[in-house]
Amino acid sequence: MKQKILIGVLIVAGLASIAYAAFSQSLVVNGTGTTTGDWNVKITGVTNSASTGATQVNGSPTFTATSATFNTNLAYPGASATYQITVKNQGNINAKLDSISDIATINATAPSDIKYTITGVTAGTTTLAAGTTNVITVKVEWLATSTMTTNASKSATITFNYIQNTP
Repeated sequence: MKQKILIGVLIVAGLASIAYAAFSQSLVVNGTGTTTGDWNVKITGVTNSASTGATQVNGSPTFTATSATFNTNLAYPGASATYQITVKNQGNINAKLDSISDIATINATAPSDIKYTITGVTAGTTTLAAGTTNVITVKVEWLATSTMTTNASKSATITFNYIQNTP
């Protein structure tokens, strides 16, 4: 009886060794991968699309690849200027607008009766596919309810931060 158990144990151990050897071979995968991406999202232009009682100061507006600077003189309460900012994705990577400068902070600076508003895009949701354009509207206005009576201006730099749009 002991011999049969010993033979059985030896057979099981032998089969286990063969199974282990069969499954423990090295798997080698060779290959190369190449990706090419061109990130090129930038502001390509800023134009004044409408003005009422407003004039630009010192060649304003100006822009860089990611931000636009405005310095507008407003002549009276109710005066305003509206600008169109063109952002183009000239690369081959889809983009998403991650953040915009804090407009609430800009509007809280003096004079507080001059307000900036941004329309046409929303941080976190606006996307920009490769080869397409976003048009963003920025309006600066002297609130009609203001009690200030002299000419006023407020400079602001607004930055648009785009990131890769991943699914």
